[in-house]
Amino acid sequence: MRNTKFTILLILAFTYGFSQSTDVNVKKLKINTELDHFAARVVGDKIYFSHNLTTKRGRAIKDKFDGFIYTMYEAPLSTDGEIKEPKLIDKTELGRFNMSAATFSKDGKTIYFTTNQLGKGTNKLKGIETYNLQIRRAEYIDGKGWTNFETLPFCNPDHNYAHPALSPDGNTLYFIADEKGTKGKSDLYKVSVSSHKTYGDMVKLNDKINSSRTEIFPFVSADNILYFTSNRRGGKGGLDIYSYDLNSKNTEQLPVSLEAPINSRGDDFSFFLNDDLTTGYLSSRRSRGEGGDDLYYFSKF
Repeated sequence: MRNTKFTILLILAFTYGFSQSTDVNVKKLKINTELDHFAARVVGDKIYFSHNLTTKRGRAIKDKFDGFIYTMYEAPLSTDGEIKEPKLIDKTELGRFNMSAATFSKDGKTIYFTTNQLGKGTNKLKGIETYNLQIRRAEYIDGKGWTNFETLPFCNPDHNYAHPALSPDGNTLYFIADEKGTKGKSDLYKVSVSSHKTYGDMVKLNDKINSSRTEIFPFVSADNILYFTSNRRGGKGGLDIYSYDLNSKNTEQLPVSLEAPINSRGDDFSFFLNDDLTTGYLSSRRSRGEGGDDLYYFSKF
């Protein structure tokens, strides 16, 4: 029995092993401060990221519930991965509202982002009224900026929906939610997308991907690998980044925790891999950081 068990484990290791280079280089970006910088996404010749909304003096702005307000910044893409000369994105919808953790269509004309419900919903876990998270969509029009903001139709004000991520072909939107039947605090879901106008039914990803803990920040790379963040048991730190091959037909496939230096003993999340499949960005609260959520650039992945 012992030899048989060892053989099965060996087969599983070869079947589900993730090929990550041992030469991966991760560097902390110079843009980081004691405030939060996270969820970097490359679109064409620009990079977008989430950051605190600040006063002219650089102080983080909070809402009436004493929570930070986040917004989107953009910067020209650089060859060394650094984010230089960032500026607030242009948008027609005014006001102080959360706008973070976004995904973009390939042509850069459509954005999906995380924000708060416009009206109060019920927190099912605590039995109180709260402004839950939702996903909104907007389109980019030259001369106007981001405009025509709409809430996605499946967002129920009594539940949370966040961290949208489009598939490489743009036909599927992945995200997290805490709807009834969620296995953990939040699970990964998906819907079909048609011309960024209509959406299919919500489908929860399988129980190999979703755990009894928390799953957040999905991302699907150009080679159709799902990367996501989880605090499930067996990780290297608080939050870890995992990979799962969406091309595989093997129903017993298990997510794989990425090795150091991508994952650390701290919180590591919001993984993004460029189309070259060797460079990208991640967010982290690891040792020797600047105090908040920091952005890191990696190469030789």
